[in-house]
Amino acid sequence: MNKLIRITPLCIIALMTLHVNAQKTYKVLTVPGVNAYTHIDKNGETVLASGRFVTPAGQTIQITNDPFGMAVSPDSNTTVTLHNGVFTIINNATLSTTRVPSYDGKIPSPLSKGSFLGVAFSPDSKTVYLSGGDNGAVIIYDITSLKKLDSISLNGKIDTTDFEDSFTSDLVLNENNHELLVLDRGNYRMVRIDLASRKISASVPTGRLPFGLALSPDHKMAFVANVGMYAYPLLPDLTPTNYDSLLLPYHPYGDNTKESINGYTLNGRVIPGVGSPLAPEAMSVYAIDLTTNTVVDKYKPGHQIGQMVEDAEVVGGASPNSIAVGSRYAYVTNATNDNISVIDYKNHLIVDHIQIKADSLIDHYRGLLPFGICLSKDEKTLYVALLGFNAIAVIDVDTKETKGLIPAGWGPARVQLSKDESILYAISCRGYGAGPNGGKNFKKPVQGTYIGDIQLGSFQKIPMPDSQQLAAYTKQALNNTFVQASIKDDIKNPMPVLPGVRNTPIKYVVYITKENRTYDEMLGQLASGKGDATLARFGMNVNIVKGKDTLKHVNITPNHTKAAKQFAFSDNFYCDSDASIHGHHWMMGVIPNEWVETNSSVSKTAMLFSKAPGRRFPGSTGSMDPEDYAERGGLWEALERSNVSFYNFGEANETAHNREEWMDTATGAGHGVMEPMQKALWGRTSHNYAGFNMDIPDQFRMEQFESEFTKMWLKGKELLPQLITMQVPNDHTSDPRPQDGYPFTHSYVADNDIAVGRILQFLSRTPYWKNMLVIITEDDPQGGVDHIDAHRSLLMMAGPYVKKGYTSHTHANFGSILKTIYNILGVPYVNQYDATASLLQDFFTDKPDFTPYTMVLPSPSVFDPQLSMKKYDRTIDWRKIMKKTEMDDENDIREKHYNNQ
Repeated sequence: MNKLIRITPLCIIALMTLHVNAQKTYKVLTVPGVNAYTHIDKNGETVLASGRFVTPAGQTIQITNDPFGMAVSPDSNTTVTLHNGVFTIINNATLSTTRVPSYDGKIPSPLSKGSFLGVAFSPDSKTVYLSGGDNGAVIIYDITSLKKLDSISLNGKIDTTDFEDSFTSDLVLNENNHELLVLDRGNYRMVRIDLASRKISASVPTGRLPFGLALSPDHKMAFVANVGMYAYPLLPDLTPTNYDSLLLPYHPYGDNTKESINGYTLNGRVIPGVGSPLAPEAMSVYAIDLTTNTVVDKYKPGHQIGQMVEDAEVVGGASPNSIAVGSRYAYVTNATNDNISVIDYKNHLIVDHIQIKADSLIDHYRGLLPFGICLSKDEKTLYVALLGFNAIAVIDVDTKETKGLIPAGWGPARVQLSKDESILYAISCRGYGAGPNGGKNFKKPVQGTYIGDIQLGSFQKIPMPDSQQLAAYTKQALNNTFVQASIKDDIKNPMPVLPGVRNTPIKYVVYITKENRTYDEMLGQLASGKGDATLARFGMNVNIVKGKDTLKHVNITPNHTKAAKQFAFSDNFYCDSDASIHGHHWMMGVIPNEWVETNSSVSKTAMLFSKAPGRRFPGSTGSMDPEDYAERGGLWEALERSNVSFYNFGEANETAHNREEWMDTATGAGHGVMEPMQKALWGRTSHNYAGFNMDIPDQFRMEQFESEFTKMWLKGKELLPQLITMQVPNDHTSDPRPQDGYPFTHSYVADNDIAVGRILQFLSRTPYWKNMLVIITEDDPQGGVDHIDAHRSLLMMAGPYVKKGYTSHTHANFGSILKTIYNILGVPYVNQYDATASLLQDFFTDKPDFTPYTMVLPSPSVFDPQLSMKKYDRTIDWRKIMKKTEMDDENDIREKHYNNQ
């Protein structure tokens, strides 16, 4: 597809250019890899899961996954990158690397419980200071002898306060005082450590979840970027003894409501609020005077919640995260707003905001996600890692113009300059992406095959570009991200090319998410798709090996197979996510920000009754936390702004520290930590449908769904909402429970397969079916393997206006699904991923077939649905049905992945 001349602006309503046979032609944005399958080409264009390309500038090497901390030695000879429980020592001249710990175990790790963000060099360029993360310590390490020198705990008594359960975050070296400044995200403070005595000399309170730390050139001021929104309270009547008996079955309130701000009383119980999202401690920058150990200023950078920006109300905080400090101004990256706050710290004011820009066609949307930042010595140029745009932005401080973009890997996190400023060093958390992690010709690499291991990060060494080279880089970065095409809108196609351009016979969309499966292991046997049948462990006529026994020729997923053949599916769909925490953000229209990315990749221990408020942080999985909200929100907020009705079954009901037991059937969860749900969603979510909880059968969810649907929209007076979101998660799998009807891991997938069949059978026998589209996908692919790419997963569509027996080869991702929903329901796009996603018109036909779907059952030896319902004292009436109109723990999934190899 050729890139056309750009026109300005293209926002929601396209520019109409000509008429051909009553068909209008529109300028539409799409990813450049719209016709390609994902693949890695280190010498050319790598096609990512999103359909975007990466072509990293300069010299690029692969390093361990998810590098989020980086420091360049004072002599510029060495870079150390920090990962979770791992750090990489890089020779900047030769680009040779040493991984600590080494894969062979000969070099042990000094990091006992992970690590988080902070790494700094001493003046000798051989001693490094590393954040110990969950263990609450700073590790001192000699990179020449490869030996740990010391460990300094942040815990202990300071004045009259005894700090416990510290969690080490970012750190910087203050050479003038021969000390370390260290952030403790557990106790919301900055700690000063005297390196001579190796004792803590001071503790200064910060805002919530302190994340980024920087020092002024004169070493007199420290600046802390706080990404936390609330200090989430426990229910006040909870104790470790009664905890399990007094949990709430759902989120207590919507965000930024009277109840969330002030709290309320429920059945005589006090439900504490979380306060205002505009509190000084929330998403702020603190300026600390190091001569007095006092906070002298509390800044609120970026756009504020409730403010109107470009005709949309701001619903998410700015997420200030990284800071560069000059002689007068401090510059703070605000990930959510795609801008940089300029703080005149000597006059105690935010004096400006620099909006980072890529191209006039997409600058209206958010999605750059500025993260790491550094400032040139002359203080005239800023270099910013754009986590969401796979590029480094070069910004002129005086003019506030984005001078250009330098192509990076997938998800750039940090950027730094060499001592003489002739070289840029950058790290990206996902590098070239994952590539295949199974199949006939696949060779297992040393790091393993789990998606979180096989997907390596990258390190770039980029000679400083001149203006001509920067212009070429900018063009390449844009070409990597999107193209503009003239597309004739076939007025017969039920899916318009853009939102709001015409009506469609599809009036209702049901958006179903499942859990953790790849394409090959579910649909790899289908001849019309590009699959590897040898990987189809959850397919048809497969063998299940359990110990010394083999169950032969059983059908695990007959409904997936039948629905794929009866309707349409994609063999070129990819989850943008690696794990559930990413997936449930992407799926619901929110690009995971720097907090989500870093917090999801670090080892962390919840301590709900700790005095350290940061240890109660929910740390999302299936829910979005207020720290994660985008500036304009996501799917829910977009629908609400457009007055499009919606209702939710099971999505967003889970936080990482909730309880999930078999009796938690109201929502699948029990909540003790008071965390709000998105305001737009809270009142539109079922409180009688179990979200993620592997102790609850999908068959139980089907009883809940069919009952509530029938009551409200078949027998009741309410109209069916235009969008229904629904979670059926049991293909996530868990340990076998023969007593409950799950003798194998495969049993959970069979349970899920029946649920998919029941949903289609039920919906296709309602009067709404004639105007309905059902979209079925997975939230992430981390549970399986695939011979094309570890991100490749399931996308199936069903309904009268979906082509029958069709296989789509168009490159698709979550943005493509959301673009489908927005185009059909006439809802403006929210972010750059929606606006530039591939267009999936090929799934649809103007010749409807209203034939209902009839479900089939998997092999009874694999799963016993009646037994799964026994503990609920319920039986499944199949005759009636046939007539009817943790979340994830990444380490647990990694272990299951390797156990299933």
